[in-house]
Amino acid sequence: MKIFIPMAGKGTRLRPFTLTRPKPLLEITDKPIVEHIINQIASTLSSKIEEIIYILGEETYFDSNVVDSLTLISKKYNAKTKVYRQLDKLGTGHAIMCAEKSLSGPAIIAYADTMIQGKIEIDSKVDGMIWVKKVENPSSYGVVNLDRESNVTELIEKPKTFVSDLAVVGIYYFKEISLIRDELRIHLKEKLAPGKEYLLNYGIKKMIKNNKIFKSQEIETWMDCGTPQLLLESAKIIMKSNESSSNENDFSREGTVIINQPVFIGDNVVIKNSKVGPYVSVGNNCTISDSNIKSSLIYNNSNVSNATIKNSILGANCNYDGSNKEIFLGDHSQINNNE
Repeated sequence: MKIFIPMAGKGTRLRPFTLTRPKPLLEITDKPIVEHIINQIASTLSSKIEEIIYILGEETYFDSNVVDSLTLISKKYNAKTKVYRQLDKLGTGHAIMCAEKSLSGPAIIAYADTMIQGKIEIDSKVDGMIWVKKVENPSSYGVVNLDRESNVTELIEKPKTFVSDLAVVGIYYFKEISLIRDELRIHLKEKLAPGKEYLLNYGIKKMIKNNKIFKSQEIETWMDCGTPQLLLESAKIIMKSNESSSNENDFSREGTVIINQPVFIGDNVVIKNSKVGPYVSVGNNCTISDSNIKSSLIYNNSNVSNATIKNSILGANCNYDGSNKEIFLGDHSQINNNE
């Protein structure tokens, strides 16, 4: 089994945290977003993952450090790494076709901003699968329409009238991905109208029209990490689900320290006279002193002092001594209340 992960976007809605690193490499607790995706697939998939194919943007942003990080992630799952570049943002179908040389055999496509909880089970009798989640407002999503045998008959993007409440979450299985490759080859020869893109759904629709069978499977939890607020909400879900393994004792304490689970605390962390949690993730090599922190993410090598914050994100290598109750502070930033 191959896994294709398109991740050429720059995550502009998550700035300032994506100014220095791609969104899929932002960590939630102990893993980057992209590894959470891979881990969820690998942990429930019966097939061995042989290769993970990452589709990145230009090298000035997705540089060698990014490639090295992704390679290390692949190695954790005993999978090979292959990298392709999407230099022109011409749509989801175009992104997949940037990896055309690898489009053969059974494969999963998983978009890097899709985080889920739930089983990924492959039906070997079908040509493809589309993972979905029931939503309250289907007009804001792409949805699937099913027939009486629960086969996917249509993919409809943001339907104005009700068709289905099963939204596509961005994970797909193909028994033979070369079939959609062949359809997308034709699609990419078409001249696009202004504002249009080459879409993955085009190939899926053509496969369905050619009597290929697609089934949908509903997952338990679907998380969006597209904005700082949504990233925090996703972190809460992940920390709640991993509450039993929270590592309250693996850090240095000084003075009165209160930990309200769930929390995640990285390596070489010092906490002094502070209350931390619930729903707080603290990265490696951080120091927290004389502070009260709730529902927040603090990335590696950052220091927080004399602060009372919640619903906040502090990037890597930050120093924060301020009076704000909620703050989004990018990497390598400093706020000192005494200055």
